[in-house]
Amino acid sequence: MQLHFSKINGTNADLNYDALKESVIQKLSETCKEAEVIILNNFPVSVSSQASVDFIFLLNIHKKEKSWYRVETVDDRHYVKNQIIAVSIVNEYNNSNIKIDGGLVEIDGAYVDFEDNANKIKWGLTNYLSSNCKLERRYITVHPITWIKNASSCYTTNNILIDKQFTYDKVEEVIKLNHYFKWPGYKQWYDSDILFEIQIKQIFERASKDSIDGYITKKKIDRIQSKLDGASIKAYESIGEKLVEVNGKAGTGKSSDILKWMLRLSVEGRKGVFLTYNHVLVYDISSQIQSFTNRLSPDDRQAKQPTTTYTIHGYFYRVAKKLGVLLLLTEKRINELTATLDSRWIEIETYFNSVRNTENGISLAKLLMYVQSKWNAAEGTKREAILFIQHLESLKKLPNQAETAKQFRIYRNDKVNKLGNLESSNVFLKDYHKVLERILQAASNLDAFLSDLDVVSKYDLLENVMALQPNILEKDGSGKINFEKLKTRYKKGLGGFRAGRIAYIDEAQDCHPLERDILYSIFGSNNIVIANGGKEQLIRYSQLCDWHISRSQKIEHHKYQKRRKSYRMKPAIAALANHIATWYEIDLDIEPIDTEDHGSVFIDFSKSNEKHIEFVKKLKTIGERQGCTNYESLLLLTSAESNSKNEFAIEEETSVAVNEYDNIVKDAGKYKNEWSLISEAQSKIGDIFFWNTTGNVDKRSLSPPGALSVRSIYYESCRGIEAWSVMCFNLDEFFEQKTLEKDADNYLLESLFDQLTPDKRRAMYAATWVLMAITRSMENCYIQLQNPEGSFGKAILSFKEKYPHYVVGLN
Repeated sequence: MQLHFSKINGTNADLNYDALKESVIQKLSETCKEAEVIILNNFPVSVSSQASVDFIFLLNIHKKEKSWYRVETVDDRHYVKNQIIAVSIVNEYNNSNIKIDGGLVEIDGAYVDFEDNANKIKWGLTNYLSSNCKLERRYITVHPITWIKNASSCYTTNNILIDKQFTYDKVEEVIKLNHYFKWPGYKQWYDSDILFEIQIKQIFERASKDSIDGYITKKKIDRIQSKLDGASIKAYESIGEKLVEVNGKAGTGKSSDILKWMLRLSVEGRKGVFLTYNHVLVYDISSQIQSFTNRLSPDDRQAKQPTTTYTIHGYFYRVAKKLGVLLLLTEKRINELTATLDSRWIEIETYFNSVRNTENGISLAKLLMYVQSKWNAAEGTKREAILFIQHLESLKKLPNQAETAKQFRIYRNDKVNKLGNLESSNVFLKDYHKVLERILQAASNLDAFLSDLDVVSKYDLLENVMALQPNILEKDGSGKINFEKLKTRYKKGLGGFRAGRIAYIDEAQDCHPLERDILYSIFGSNNIVIANGGKEQLIRYSQLCDWHISRSQKIEHHKYQKRRKSYRMKPAIAALANHIATWYEIDLDIEPIDTEDHGSVFIDFSKSNEKHIEFVKKLKTIGERQGCTNYESLLLLTSAESNSKNEFAIEEETSVAVNEYDNIVKDAGKYKNEWSLISEAQSKIGDIFFWNTTGNVDKRSLSPPGALSVRSIYYESCRGIEAWSVMCFNLDEFFEQKTLEKDADNYLLESLFDQLTPDKRRAMYAATWVLMAITRSMENCYIQLQNPEGSFGKAILSFKEKYPHYVVGLN
């Protein structure tokens, strides 16, 4: 057999390439005449914030006569055409004691979950190959593997390899356990070996461009790698001993400091998790982590401990799901739907048995026709039977009664698990603070949690989501879970979230006390670092979160106070922010960076997309001249809600939610516009990829934005990010919409501002949101207004009159 084996982008210190190559030859040589393996090492782009792709293994079986490779799985034989295998390496457990408990990986006495990471990599890389590299999404199949290096263990599951060495025979044992093994990595490659070569080069060329560090990122990474000053050293040395708190105004580098500490500690052997408030910032932090990692030497890269990034909501959703909290809170609804499924199965099984008695070995196609046209049953029951037949698709024929019942149990468990995800995510969003209460109870008073929710009686409910095994049940046949074994299971699950990590909390002033207390319970206050921006940066809640006390206990802490000086905003931007803050009586007082170039504020009253697009080009060019990438040069912001809504229409109540005070409140749907500017700009500016999350875009199909991307997002999603130039469209409309929000009446409600009128309180609330947008800019801020006579329009015109040397008028 002829094997073409090549590496791109250097080598990976964890891989034994000779052993890997030999293992491929041993597997394929008997029936395959020619094949190619390409290893894309050190994949330079972040496709997931939770795990990195360390290398991509690409296999292509060349199309030759009487040359093939076939693999037998549990239920069929499949011909391998090509494969895309994305590998994330976990080096931290090389000498750990690893045991497998059912489907759970127990490491040093704690259950560590890797399944979520595998799913993130699978779909993250799929999205990247589709949206950035122009492969057709429907033809892509990525196999994610988490390779946990361990000196003594050897274990494979459908996305995990635990072994000291990575070889193709072990890889195949992992990926053939997945139902999607039968599909090629990319269908189109099977028809053309030339296309395979061309597109692999295109993928890496695009990844190389997307991973380019521009001026801003280089400065950030230089700052991360620079020496610490005296005050920062004291804070850094306190991490792991007490709570460390970084205080400062917007733009003073709080988030940058905690990220710097996390990455420095990761090279020194400490794992970290970074929690922040929106997905766009998660992508931004992940990109910086990837850039930092790309600069490391091979030894430091191999030694670096994992650093992951989540949104606050994403992290607590994951905790709640893994502890079964979400299912326990939605049990009634799930029980109703499960009971319906079980009752329908009785009818379905009876009908299948009757058909089997007259036509044993009937094909599934014929059975489907019988169900559709000959069976007199309720439509819901018939639809369930059709879905189950589709589940049996790979079997071709209706199996015997015992096998059919076994397949139904698999089908049922899958349904219940997915139903749990659907229902529990709804509960998570609608009754978030009650979910937090139960998480805190599980983390701090486990006995009470298990007792209050009668968890010992919920084996069937929790079996799938918590991977419970029958040996956890009482031996008396009662079906109840052994209480002590259940406690151990929960403690090990909580230990997996902790797992030696330091938690870094961004914008901690805006946390809820329940979130704070959960984090203290999981990590310990000594393993938490927070960035605190003060009351003028409150967005989520109306009251500052006090991190110095938790459940009536004082928390030992070290405070690192930042100067008011901004490390990013030039004088024009700082002056604009301070002017708006003063106009609405907000204490901000940002000091700009020291620079001779003051930056500019562009004020635009036009509503022409053509003019707006010309200015997008202009600001992009300004960024390029500075050495910025597209990603760094521009940030486009707009309002989420339509301004064409009928003001006399009755607002439709789509559902209700429960707030942190257990009030049942209306949860009305938002009206979102398609942003026509983006589609027009994309067609007219060829060297920009507009990474657009506005309108009806399916965010699940978007890969993280790369260096070629310009982020086009809603104002609500801009917190914490920055760009050389920020374009704020419909900014006065956004201000007015915020004054009408019900949360505006709660702004600083429990502070000493009782003398505020309702209108002034609402204006302060709206101005806080506007300041969040304005302070994203480093040099240039473009403001497009709809109405210069409105409250906010007057504030901007006042700025223009006071600082004419900072303002460039466009009308």
